[in-house]
Amino acid sequence: GMSNIHVATVEEDGSFGVPVQILGGKSVEASFEAAEKIVYADNKAVYNDKRITKGSGKLSVLGLTTDEKCLLAGTENMSGGLALNASMNAPSLALLFEQEKADGGKLLNVIYNVQFAIPSISAVTTEGEISEQISDLDFTCLPDLKQGYFFYTVDTTDAKTDEEMVANWFTTVQLPKKAVVAKSK
Repeated sequence: GMSNIHVATVEEDGSFGVPVQILGGKSVEASFEAAEKIVYADNKAVYNDKRITKGSGKLSVLGLTTDEKCLLAGTENMSGGLALNASMNAPSLALLFEQEKADGGKLLNVIYNVQFAIPSISAVTTEGEISEQISDLDFTCLPDLKQGYFFYTVDTTDAKTDEEMVANWFTTVQLPKKAVVAKSK
């Protein structure tokens, strides 16, 4: 299963704000596009340069509170409501979440620089039983502003996992570390 959805603001200097939980997570999906340049010499391909250029995805939740909508849209709660105007620009956010693994461990994920589409208005009539009202929030993503990372996934059962990083995953946005830390038993 998937749980623990959080978002954190991306500041102008590339640093991150404190992650804030978004309740009611149903699913997250993201895909990334690559640009490819093939260099030819002597009538054959001699070099291939394939780099990730951008990403996109969707976050599905069981509705959003007004404060959550405002956070994703980059505006303030206006007397209990969300007001949109023509000058608004969706903020850059880090998207964090976890996935359960069959071996009892978890995959901790962060997508570093996402911008959500402005939340839409959607209403459905109830016919008989109450049905789930799922909000699908499309997003685009670019590399983080400091080191160029699109995302980072940590397997909590990997022998090289940094336990301090795992413990702080949803309190501070974590960046990849090359240092190998011995896993405590």
